[in-house]
Amino acid sequence: MDENNISIITTSYNCEKYIETTVNSVLRQNSSVQYIVMDAASTDGTMELLEQYKHLIDVIVSEPDDGMYYGIQKGASYVNTEIMAWLNADDVYLPWTFSIVEDIFNQFPEVDWIIGQPSYMNEKDQCIKVSANAGSAYPGEYIKNGWFRPQFAGYLQQESMFWRKSLWDKVGGLNLDLKLAADFDLWTRFAKHAELYSVAVPLSSFRLRPGEQQSSVDGDKYTKEVESICEGLDSPGVLWKMLSNR
Repeated sequence: MDENNISIITTSYNCEKYIETTVNSVLRQNSSVQYIVMDAASTDGTMELLEQYKHLIDVIVSEPDDGMYYGIQKGASYVNTEIMAWLNADDVYLPWTFSIVEDIFNQFPEVDWIIGQPSYMNEKDQCIKVSANAGSAYPGEYIKNGWFRPQFAGYLQQESMFWRKSLWDKVGGLNLDLKLAADFDLWTRFAKHAELYSVAVPLSSFRLRPGEQQSSVDGDKYTKEVESICEGLDSPGVLWKMLSNR
């Protein structure tokens, strides 16, 4: 491990409209960060924008790949810090994010995996919602069995998560056989080895772009992939179904 404290991977493809805001949200943190950007050979102005920041970004790769998860997995091979995460090319970190994350992992060596309060923004960079009533606890048994789904209290927010690289290495990273829900699958495998600790403040903001993002365009396919991951896992109990529906 080197002098940086946190490694962040961003994957991009034709994201010139938002990626500069995303990049600045990483680089303007008051922390030492290893920043890795994996671009899938964008054909718009994404690379021209990234070129302006090449002296501040540790790794920039632009080449064709087989999707976002391939870019993340490839980017993870460059990680040289104890703490890591990935941030999509249209989402942002908040000004206090890295300092809080560092303090938590430094003060609590037993913590391997954390999540902040879900936060959402629009295309104008305006924060439009903070889910202050989201789960204050995320039982490992529930995550391991895939119980955090829309019908059972909602998906876990990926851009608010940070974890130790040792946890990533332990599970072998992403399952690249999955095209849409490899993050959901990763959480089920993380939960076999670590508890997910909730942080009571937002650490990032997810940009809502209805009808544009893959998660909304391919929503049905994503759901089917999630269902395939959950096959063979324990089903939620009656009490969890009642509580999550409320």
